[in-house]
Amino acid sequence: MTNSTAMMVTFTTAEGKADAFAAVLERALPFIEAETGTTTWLAGRSATEPSTFFLVDVFASPEEQKTHMAGAAAALIVGESTDLLAEPPVVSPLSVVAVKNGAA
Repeated sequence: MTNSTAMMVTFTTAEGKADAFAAVLERALPFIEAETGTTTWLAGRSATEPSTFFLVDVFASPEEQKTHMAGAAAALIVGESTDLLAEPPVVSPLSVVAVKNGAA
């Protein structure tokens, strides 16, 4: 078990808006790469339901998670996704129990 803090966010896009939302996530990546306290960030699109997206974030500490949530990537995703989502995102806090390659 690790001491990392993590979360998974599920997004459901409005009809016809999935590709635009995917582009927002792609544009967020450089901001994420600059965050030393965000040790893992995975943005994925459901293979069976293409309007559903998942973000998995792992942070070095709860403080780093707070920094991330106040950062440029979160501002970009929140700011540009308002008109793209069918419903509010669902945020699920996670406790990391195992990780490969020391990513956490």
